[in-house]
Amino acid sequence: MIEITKFKPLDKNTLKGFLTVRLTHVGLEIRDIAVQEKNGKRWLNMPSRSYTDSNGKQSYSYVLDFFDEEKKNLFQREVLRMLDGGDHGTKSQS
Repeated sequence: MIEITKFKPLDKNTLKGFLTVRLTHVGLEIRDIAVQEKNGKRWLNMPSRSYTDSNGKQSYSYVLDFFDEEKKNLFQREVLRMLDGGDHGTKSQS
């Protein structure tokens, strides 16, 4: 099951807020999932950390991410559906 336990709205450029999501069937809680939106399209960015690349540019590296694109898309659709429904603290069977 998937459960959104926290949503902190933040409107800064494409960033719309941060989520905490629990995957109860594996006992995993993922904090600081970024909700992004641009040109009518929304997506989730998994937690990441910043670093400076060899050219001095700030870049980001995911702390964790999906290796299966289909499961990533399913997770993203379900979490965004729950967020739209105000389902903070409720569970999905996905």
